[in-house]
Amino acid sequence: MLHSAEIKKLIISTEVDVPSATGLCAEMLGVADEACRAGDFDLAAEIYTSQLAELEHTDRGLLLRKADALARGGRIADALDSYCIAANLQALRPDELQILVEVIAHTIRTKEHSDIKTISVASTSESRCFESDEIDEEQNLDLFSCYLCKCLLTEPTSLVCGHTFCKRCLEDDLVKECRSCRLKTNKSPRQFSVDGLRVNVIISGLIGKWFNSESKARRYWSEGEGLWKKMDLSNAILKFNTAIELGKRRLHLRPFLKN
Repeated sequence: MLHSAEIKKLIISTEVDVPSATGLCAEMLGVADEACRAGDFDLAAEIYTSQLAELEHTDRGLLLRKADALARGGRIADALDSYCIAANLQALRPDELQILVEVIAHTIRTKEHSDIKTISVASTSESRCFESDEIDEEQNLDLFSCYLCKCLLTEPTSLVCGHTFCKRCLEDDLVKECRSCRLKTNKSPRQFSVDGLRVNVIISGLIGKWFNSESKARRYWSEGEGLWKKMDLSNAILKFNTAIELGKRRLHLRPFLKN
């Protein structure tokens, strides 16, 4: 979650649609607005969710308020789900994604500083790190990491629960539940997603913007794996080498190549 100074900066009006649907409770919306100003974004999101549930048709402006509240509260995955629904109703304008971009930029800056500090004390805390590797791996995954392969999302695909994974990971028919929320299904992953395995264009666009080199490296690595399975070893090695060279450009980010 953001600090108070950052919260005030993000509360500046972004000219999003104003909720106007019949059936909305002005008093409850006022409480939600006050909750946002006080920094209680979870309460605001709950109020917006309850108001949306009362409507016969989804109000886009209210949906964007919910998405903004979730983003401000650090719940990026949930926020992205709401932004996607709003985008399906009407294409998002750049100013409607201002808060999301600000929060993501803040998160990346914070992570970079944290990574530098972690490297500086790694030699004195190595034993403790090994003891909690599995827990830390789950808790410290990047906002754009897949919980199945632990790598940067490639062709990010969102499930009905709102969580996002690599399309390739979801194509594995052995996956029968969401790794994040444990939502189970007896259907195949293709049925488990909203409309088949469709790439989430919003998340894909953000990854391309913020992690350009890493995204390209992941793509080359995946192509290399495909060539390797086809026994086209020489071309596979070329793809792997290209991926590794691209990966070296951003060593401060979590490595995506696994042994």
